Amino acid sequence: MFSRSRLLQLTETMRGRRIVVYGDIVADRFIYGTPKRISREAPVLILRQYRDDTLLGGAGNAINNILSLGGLPVPVSVLGSDAAGNALIDTLKASGVACGGVMRADRYATPTKVRILGGMPHSSRQQIVRYDIEDRFEMSGDDAQTFARVLHNELELAHAALISDYGYGVVTPSLVSNVTGEAHGKPVTLDSRYDLLRYPHVTAATPNEEEAAAAAGTSLWDDTNGNSKISDVAQTLRQSLDCEAVLITRGSRGMALYERDAAAPVHIPVFGTDQVADVTGAGDTVIATFTLALAGGASYLEAAKLANYAGGIVVMKMGTATVSNEELRHAIDRDEELHD
Repeated sequence: MFSRSRLLQLTETMRGRRIVVYGDIVADRFIYGTPKRISREAPVLILRQYRDDTLLGGAGNAINNILSLGGLPVPVSVLGSDAAGNALIDTLKASGVACGGVMRADRYATPTKVRILGGMPHSSRQQIVRYDIEDRFEMSGDDAQTFARVLHNELELAHAALISDYGYGVVTPSLVSNVTGEAHGKPVTLDSRYDLLRYPHVTAATPNEEEAAAAAGTSLWDDTNGNSKISDVAQTLRQSLDCEAVLITRGSRGMALYERDAAAPVHIPVFGTDQVADVTGAGDTVIATFTLALAGGASYLEAAKLANYAGGIVVMKMGTATVSNEELRHAIDRDEELHD
């Protein structure tokens, strides 16, 4: 079904493609500690902190993956005027990403997901607890006009747009409607954690199983015989969104791609092993690869195949990780199921 030479060619056409990334940039903070003892105050482990990393999460992780794959991400978002926002802006600028489309707002706290991990520095570390610092950006009329102008200008120069909605208020239906209306045939992809059906007329959406089932208002499994209802769910979402394709990520079961006018989804088995190390941000990697491939001229099935490789690679890494173009090429080279 897939040609090795064609997939390798697509990894090259992905390079240099300009992708507008409109969405919620999140700070993924990882605090590492070595175990000291059990506390006398409560039955909890005391850690001695030795490392504290703040990484790009949410739409920021999609930006990072586009960059790692050789693309040119153009962020359109908002960050708080706080330490987390400053750290993320510094990271983006250090990577050479232009941040003119990233608004700073004093009234907004940068969403931050804090993960506490315990273990020795040179051994595997286990996540002990996570807590989220959350806020919602209340977009004013002036803010909406500013975003509309920036999106219009950046989309004119881009090859595709990626919408990453984590529910923190940066993404709105009216602005997404502007993007889809002004795309003029350029791919517009959607990843929405809670409100998938609020953004119709995108080119394609990439929900995971849980998000897909919630949006379709049903279970993915038939309670009577245990059969999967993935076809019904995928068809419901595609019709509701009036999009060209829906790519449902299924964890250890791989992916299911449902295209317009298709009789049934195409199932793509998971790449690599189903014994994963960390699924943090895997969905961001998938949509980044999928979008970049579409921008490079891939079909939906080819883009899904490349995204499947990328997802299989990134879940074997700890924390919020990225996939490089070289890693993607290596995965294609060693896939024995491809024909030459």
